[in-house]
Amino acid sequence: MELQLALDVITTEKGMEVAKAVGDLINILELGTPFAFTYPLAAIGEFKDALPGVRILADYKIMDGGSPIARMAFDAGADITTVSARTWDGTIAEVIREARAKGAQVLVDMMGVPDNEMARRGREIEALGADYICVHRAVSVKGAGSPERPLRTLRDTVGGAKIAVAGGITLKTLEKIVPHRPDLVIVGGAITNAADPRAVAVAMRGIMEGAT
Repeated sequence: MELQLALDVITTEKGMEVAKAVGDLINILELGTPFAFTYPLAAIGEFKDALPGVRILADYKIMDGGSPIARMAFDAGADITTVSARTWDGTIAEVIREARAKGAQVLVDMMGVPDNEMARRGREIEALGADYICVHRAVSVKGAGSPERPLRTLRDTVGGAKIAVAGGITLKTLEKIVPHRPDLVIVGGAITNAADPRAVAVAMRGIMEGAT
């Protein structure tokens, strides 16, 4: 089970401080969508240089311009980029082809996909060749619901792609999530906003390792 730290609404200085503090505890560092809107592409290379051994994810949630946007991310040093499950299959396929050409990976974000469509869409995305399929509950949307049901659905449906989970995960909710065996847990504010980010990351690692 991998741990991904998401930097969203945060300065590059604070983000770098937190990332370095937990660098040995995370597998992937995400430069989140708000971060990408705020800072230039060069930030990808800066974090990559500062955190050897940690993969960098550019969370662009691509909906349009699949190849050129993916190429921008990968040329800047990203190891993974994201594309929305709600876009055209052709766009997803473009991003995956670009990733393969660059030796990179793709995470398809299922935000907005209804639970009753999760299995069907998961099978379609897996067939396109996605590396990760992510159950994502938007913390800003009231009634977005728990990720446990769609996690079970994808775990029972998808066999090739890895399953990720994101959206307001805390120490408390992580305990409910790990029994469903996600391959990747994505955590943002619970770590970046903590008084002691490393202590929270250590505790999360303990929960995750205890479930494997």
